[in-house]
Amino acid sequence: MGRRGRGVLVDAGLPARLIEGRMAAAGLDPTGVEALVVTHEHRDHLSGVGAWARSYRVPVYMTAGCREAISGGIARDQLDGAEVVEFEPGRAFEASGFEFYPVPTSHDAADSVGFRIADGTSVLGFATDLGVASPALIQGLQGAALLYLESNHDENLLLSGPYPWFLKQRIRSCRGHLSNEACGALVSELFHDGLKAVVLGHLSEVNNRRQLAYAATRQALRKWKAEGSVMVLVARQDGPGRVLSV
Repeated sequence: MGRRGRGVLVDAGLPARLIEGRMAAAGLDPTGVEALVVTHEHRDHLSGVGAWARSYRVPVYMTAGCREAISGGIARDQLDGAEVVEFEPGRAFEASGFEFYPVPTSHDAADSVGFRIADGTSVLGFATDLGVASPALIQGLQGAALLYLESNHDENLLLSGPYPWFLKQRIRSCRGHLSNEACGALVSELFHDGLKAVVLGHLSEVNNRRQLAYAATRQALRKWKAEGSVMVLVARQDGPGRVLSV
């Protein structure tokens, strides 16, 4: 949410009513959401988009590739009745007073993107579902005061865990998900004196532990002697997290 309680919802992978409840629990007004912005078409990022857009009559922003993938998949009716606005990776667009710069990410989805989000005063970097942090992504997220990054799995837990080998390979691939260690390396790349907070998200319930993700990012910040100056939070899967202001 931005100033005066107006803002944008990035992805909606839960049922709309559950998102409403979690926003209310965090002290946020769902009617303040003026747009939905979608990173890619996977169900855990999309399932509540259509219902929210129809209920609140807000536009949905996504790439043409994402829209095509939805229309050809099992969720093809997801966008029925919703206003869809297409954007291009690498070209900035405006939504609810925020400037979004979409940066391509390396994931097994159609036109998967992360975002550099600016309001004229502060910058937020948002990137989940990325197998590797490309130079373009690192460049796109430079200078952010707040980073929301994927810290999906611990390598040892993934390799020793119950997933079948093909799925482990997918997760570890350059089009899969970012490990705790790789996330820490990305935070180190993006560190600057104006960085205030890092939020770790998209943690696997099976192949990760909150304390492991937290420790990996804290270790990365020690390189810059910034453990005490940068807040590190781990996003919850079972409820709303802390509301931050930057």
